[in-house]
Amino acid sequence: MIQDQKKLKLDPKPGFVIKTKILESRNSSQVFTKVFINICHDPQVPKPSIAFEPEVVFPMIIDNQWEIPIVVSIVKDSKDKKGFPSLVYDCCINDECFRWCQISKDLKLILIEWCIESVEMVNSVTLEREYSIPKMLTKGELTQTELTQEELSDLGFKKLHDLEQNETLGVIEELKLEGDNEEEENLPDLFNIGGEGAPKKSLIEEI
Repeated sequence: MIQDQKKLKLDPKPGFVIKTKILESRNSSQVFTKVFINICHDPQVPKPSIAFEPEVVFPMIIDNQWEIPIVVSIVKDSKDKKGFPSLVYDCCINDECFRWCQISKDLKLILIEWCIESVEMVNSVTLEREYSIPKMLTKGELTQTELTQEELSDLGFKKLHDLEQNETLGVIEELKLEGDNEEEENLPDLFNIGGEGAPKKSLIEEI
């Protein structure tokens, strides 16, 4: 029984914050409410069995065969800087996975989409994809989420929906199209691994 299993408590470290808003919700009062997603990290969260190598991993992402496990916290009530009500979620990943996303801007963009999708599926909401990245490490205090080892080993949002229902391939396609005429060093061509392709420009700026 899960209740008899020893629980592990995550102690997340700050990463960065995504700001968006709710477009659809079963609770109509939440529509247009601002949402902050704390993308944070803890070594206890599992990482993919295959380490991140762009030439190997990006084709696997396209085939829906590789992802970064994400732990989504319970929702927290907060306020934005103008004092309006807002909601906060923590999306916690493995420390090493977070470092991968610091190195690869493309992987960071895909992680953001995965975090948005995870919050949507856990909470039955639809979030705006035109997000911003505020200049803060966290919005409020990070949640020390408790999980069993079984729950940690069973992470992954692919189990919850078909490939056609997520936006990840759309993000990858947008990265590809954005890179057709722009220049950015050391970013792989997601659809031409190992071949000649124009580098890409990141869709977001580092803060």
